[in-house]
This record gives sequence, C-alpha cells and structure tokens, in this order.
Amino acid sequence: MPRRLLPLILTVISLRAEDVRFGPAFSSGMMLQREAPVTLTGLGPAGASVNVTLGKTRLTTIVARDGTWKATFPPVGAGGPYPLEISDGKSRASLDDVLAGDIWVCSGQSNMQMGLDEAIGVPEAIANGSSNTTIRLLSVPKAGADKPQTETGATWRKCDPESLRKFSAVAWFFAVHLRKSPRLAEVPIGIVDSSFGGTSIEAWTPPGTLPDMAGDDICGSMFGIPPGSLFNRMISPLTASPIKGVLWYQGEANAGKPLVYPKLLSNLADRWRAAWRQPDLPFLIVQLPAFDGSMGGLDFGWLREAQAKACSATTLMWCAATYDTTDGSDLHPREKEEVGRRLALLARRNVFGEDIISEGPKPTSMDFGDGLASITFDQPPKAAAGGTITGFALAGADGEFRFAKATAEGNRVTLVADGIADPKFVRYAWGGLPNATLTNASGLAAPPFRNDAFPPRSTVFQPLPAFQRVETPLYQLETGRFGRIASLVADGRQFLSNEPNGGAGIPTFFGPRNLPLVRATGPNRLVLSDASAEIEIACHDDTMEWTLRNRGNDPYDFRVMLHPQVRIESGAETVTLTRENVRLTVRGATASPDGGCVETKVPPQGARTLAWSIAK
Repeated sequence: MPRRLLPLILTVISLRAEDVRFGPAFSSGMMLQREAPVTLTGLGPAGASVNVTLGKTRLTTIVARDGTWKATFPPVGAGGPYPLEISDGKSRASLDDVLAGDIWVCSGQSNMQMGLDEAIGVPEAIANGSSNTTIRLLSVPKAGADKPQTETGATWRKCDPESLRKFSAVAWFFAVHLRKSPRLAEVPIGIVDSSFGGTSIEAWTPPGTLPDMAGDDICGSMFGIPPGSLFNRMISPLTASPIKGVLWYQGEANAGKPLVYPKLLSNLADRWRAAWRQPDLPFLIVQLPAFDGSMGGLDFGWLREAQAKACSATTLMWCAATYDTTDGSDLHPREKEEVGRRLALLARRNVFGEDIISEGPKPTSMDFGDGLASITFDQPPKAAAGGTITGFALAGADGEFRFAKATAEGNRVTLVADGIADPKFVRYAWGGLPNATLTNASGLAAPPFRNDAFPPRSTVFQPLPAFQRVETPLYQLETGRFGRIASLVADGRQFLSNEPNGGAGIPTFFGPRNLPLVRATGPNRLVLSDASAEIEIACHDDTMEWTLRNRGNDPYDFRVMLHPQVRIESGAETVTLTRENVRLTVRGATASPDGGCVETKVPPQGARTLAWSIAK
C-alpha cells in the first residue's frame, strides 16, 4: 500500500471509531417539519451513550452495533433557530441556524423543473428572494436507482442568487405567495425541488406498485428511466422525515394515455402517503396549461380531465386550473408565478383552513330544455376582463359539438348554439388550446368540465397564423388563402393540387372566391364563409363531411383540384380517388369532364354535402 494513502485511511478509521456525528441528511441551515415528531440520526462508536439536544430538550440514546444512533423528539413549534447538538463525552458536533416550519416536496417533470432563470420576472424574483431568510431550499440531484436509497446527496441552502437561479420557479413562487397569508407570515418554509424533465408518472411510483393496467398503457420516460427508478433515488430518501404536503406538476409524458392516468395519480398519492407514514398528506396538482399540440399532436385537454378525476376520487387532493395562464405556444410556458400563486391559494384554503376563494366557478347542476342549457355554479361567474363569455360548446344526442353563446346572471349561465335544437351535452374549456373566458370576481378561471362520456377524439384544430389545420390518425387538412381548402394529406400522400388556384373552393372568372370568415364552430368543425356562401367542414377519425351552403340567388360550382398523381374513378354521385395504395371515396360529387378535379353544383338557397371516407 502506498505510504501517502496511509494517513488518510487512519483518519477515516479514527473518525468512524471515535467521533459522533449527524447523518448526511442533517446540516446547518436545514428545515424541520413543525408540529411533527423530529427523528434525528447519525453515527458514532458502537455502544456509546449519546446525548442529543434539540432546543431545550435533551435525549440520551445508545449507538447500535452497526455504528448508528437515532433519537426521536416530540413536535416543535414554528420558528427557530433551534440549537442542535450531540455529544458522547469524548466528541461533540453541532448544527446551527436550524428552523422549524412547513416542508413541501415539489415534484414532476420539466414544467416543475423549470428554473427561475427561465421564468418571467427573473430579476425581481431573485433580487427579492435573497431577503427571505426563513425560506430554505433543497435541490435533489436528478438520477434514478435500482433500489430505494437513504440519502439525497443534497444539503439545505439559504436563498441567494446562486441557489435561486436554477431552483424550480413554480415551487419558489408557491412559497412566496404562501407567505402572504397572515397565518403563515412568520412560519419558515422549506421547499424541496425533486423534479426531472421528460419523465412519466410511472418513474415516480414505488417499484412494483403500479395499478393493474395493460402493458401498452404504461408510458416511458426519456433517457430510458424505468418505472420506480426516480422514486428510489429522488423520493425515498425524503420519506425519513415528515413533510407538510406535495406539489405535483406532471402529465405531459402521459398525455397519450389519459384514460389510465386517474388511477395512476391516485395510486401515486396512496403510495407516497404510505412511504411517509402520513395518510393525510395533502397533494396539490397543477392541471396542464394550454398547449397547441405541436408535441406529437397531443391534446392536453384529456389529461386535464384525468387530473381532475383523480382529485375528485382521492382525499386531500386538489387541482389548480392553469389553461388561461399562457397563450399555449410553448410546451414550457414561462408564466410560472400565477401557477405558484394558485397553488398557494389552494393550500391556504384547504390545508390551512383560511376562508378565502381558491378556485374558479364550478358547476353544481345542469338543466336542458327549449333549445337551451342552463348551468348553475357554486359562485357567481363572470367574463374575464368584462368581455363576452367564450369556451362553451353544446351537442345533441349525436355528440356533434358546436360553440355556444353564453349569458350569465347570478350564479347561472344560459347557453344556446346554432344548429343544436335539443341540447343534451355541454363542454367548457375543452381541447388542447381552449378559448375560454369564464372566471369569478377574483379572476380565477373556471376549470374545464363536461357532462358527456364520449371517448377522446384524436382530431385537434391547430390555430396557426394564416390558416387552420385539422389532424387525425389518417389525414391532415389545412385551409389557405381565399378561404379555400389548400391541402388534404391522407396517409402521407397529398391529394390536392398545390398549383395556383389549386386546392378546393369556389372558382370564378377572376380566381378562387374569397371566403374570408374562417372560424371554428366546434372542437371538430370549421366554417369558411362570406355573405352568401358557406363551407362547413366536420371531421372525424376516418371520415369528413363538407357541407356547401348557398344563401344567394345564383348557383355556384365547387371544385376540388387534384394532384396529378391521383387517379379518378367516377360512379353515380360517387368518385373514388386513388394515389398509390391510399383510397378516398367522395359521395355527392362527380368527376369533371376535362379531368383533374371533382365538382358539384350548389343551387340557389340550397345545400350539398360531400361525404369523404379514407382507407389505405
């Protein structure tokens, strides 16, 4: 053995054999959970008698044969700093600036992970944060493990520009707004950032405890992180000490499987509560914000419903609606302060019992009749910023939703929708990017809801600067200039001509007729119109209906100009279009005599429907 290593080895052996010390989870500046038993652990010589002092209370414990000791103190009140000291008569160790308050574990994926340096209001937040001497931060290193671990590898830190810059923005703003409560102004707060971007809920669930579910319903995480791995490394070490509650901001990685997510989230809460031995541990859930679906075409609206279902089915779990906090153009929105504020409102009301409004209006009853729908809310609803109320859609028994006009009076909202004579179903703030404006007097958004049980549809309208887009598993449709249908791609093959004056629309001597009024009339409906002509597009997974209306006194032609590689076969009022191995059938149209397009004529004050079906 090299001589230069010998002194170091002797020193380590000496420390292990003679000195008492605290375990790695305990450090100066740390946080203890108030009003809960405090268990301190450490190392020392086997058989030694160790005096452990917390504040004015002293306990004596014996170091076990494996060199570990443990002492459990009765609960302490909020405040500090509490002196913390250990001694066996031969050696001693102490920690200073130890506070007792409320500890919140903040977990999830990238939107919880996003640091203050990426959020809006960074300079002010970091500058003001440095003065919060009784808010303490713990950042858990991002890693997984095959087996449950006992150490985080992190120590508590005070607030300063360095510690705040990369710390979770949502967690920080939650703590700042929690301190605005008169009841909590003097209570120290510890916030634990244990988050990891790109991870599914399965990775955070203890190994072997996923609920009964099909194997293809299990979602994976980035970096190949397996189920249970992040719980083992990033949560399990934290369960040795009590906490006040959990903030959970996750779901993007599970958005493709929304039907199984409610039981996954409820199960996670049950398993974490068991691990902490705190059956009443509160969970505050961030509903996913608005997003335009550019990540794999996923519609986060269904995952929001899954989160709300889990909250309804799980005790002491509440959702914060956030779809109105951002414009939906970014998977990682920078508007994090309002998210933290809304979580703080939920905590103040539901965890600490303050008599405050913490959520937007929620429906308590619905009535249908005389072509109307009437919804009663638990508090008076109003339009955001005093404008009109948007975001409602009505459907009859067929489930074809159309956007509704809404009027509010007292606690009631009355709805009516063109084309829905006998409404049965209502949805509010539905879809990946809802345009919904109902709030309460405090400006808190009404959460999304519906009373139907229809399964998720894959069709999603994408609001883009110059056109509208519809996307299903089999086809994509886009509108373009002049209010015409500019693109129809089926199974990767373009069927419409992209030549000048190509696409589908109403031809005139001067070029395509301009239908400048383009609007979505329902989650899967689009209307292009002018004063007398209208094209309504209703999209389904593998079919479409294009309804052509003419309110004028002269007929008009409607033409679909086809890609040169499309083969046309014409029958009686039915046309089959084939490109390679993809076939589209169009009922209600005929092939043009000169080839290259299909067409129909719409009579004055009349209508025609083109019914499309798509098959490989």
